[in-house]
Amino acid sequence: MRRTMLLLAAAFVLGIAAAPAASAQANDQNCSDFPSQAAAQAHLEQDPSDPDNLDADDDGVACEDFPYASVGGATAPGGVGGDALPFTGPGAFQLPAGMALLGGGLALVLGTQRRYRARHARR
Repeated sequence: MRRTMLLLAAAFVLGIAAAPAASAQANDQNCSDFPSQAAAQAHLEQDPSDPDNLDADDDGVACEDFPYASVGGATAPGGVGGDALPFTGPGAFQLPAGMALLGGGLALVLGTQRRYRARHARR
């Protein structure tokens, strides 16, 4: 019982410790992360609040001054240099929702263990 509680508490603490790093990664996109201005514009239109600051002059056009490189008439993957990958990390709501589920699961396990002990202690 104590070992289970200790392991669950350690998992919860580690999850909370990892939360700032994961949420910091959620907002680190810039113009070089997109293969074209159209892709950056589509990303801006998905979230008009522009947390990534793709529209620096607030005119509704994303990455208008970024020099996207072309290779044989096609845009290089990842923008200039072709080595940047698109962001595929968690959304802004996924990390808090995961932590809430982890906390709810911990409460459920601890509550079940208490009821189990109380029921079997009467015998």
